[in-house]
Amino acid sequence: MMRSFFLLITGLGLSGAAYAQVAAPQLHPDRLLLKTAPLTLFDPSTSALMLGLEFRPVPRIGLELDYGFRFSPLQLFYWNQNKDNIRYQKIKLEGRYYIPRSERKQWYVAAEAFYVPQSYDLKSGTYERGDERRAYDGAHIEREVRGVALKAGLMQRLGQRLWLDMALGLGIRQREVRYQTLNERTADPLFDAPNQNFLAATPDPGRSTRIAPAAALRIGYTLLR
Repeated sequence: MMRSFFLLITGLGLSGAAYAQVAAPQLHPDRLLLKTAPLTLFDPSTSALMLGLEFRPVPRIGLELDYGFRFSPLQLFYWNQNKDNIRYQKIKLEGRYYIPRSERKQWYVAAEAFYVPQSYDLKSGTYERGDERRAYDGAHIEREVRGVALKAGLMQRLGQRLWLDMALGLGIRQREVRYQTLNERTADPLFDAPNQNFLAATPDPGRSTRIAPAAALRIGYTLLR
């Protein structure tokens, strides 16, 4: 009886191990990928060329660093912005845990942190301070966006070295805006109306924190296997 019990347990263990090997195949993933995020070119306030590197030291772990610099040749959202001396960059760090299904399709969960500092000058404008609208003849704006997010995504192989990387998730985003103004005064409702387009308007000064969706679409190219 005892011998039959041990044989049953051993058989179940071997069957479970065999199933685990089928469900989670041993893969040999590409070790180093170069990535770009084309949708960041259409960001209305911080259009950027985003480039990144993902390194996978072991099959299930991915470490990624992305850096974006100002690149706005399309100028889609730059009408009536009234902004000069614009400077910004985008920095993103991401850690991934892969749950592969095949060599061509690899699901993952990821945690990311990001930071986007930005500065520019405005010739004139208005903003809210408490219950009062203030006007100015010139201002230097410093704006910082930082946050963290959790995502689930898919790496889909498109060719021998080409990948499509898609992810969705949820995170926390904090924005801080600081003004240094020239000739500040109480705004006149007739002559000091806001004069920036709504897609890229400067937020009022202060700090705000909110829950925000997180999404990513990247194209990857294998540099090292």
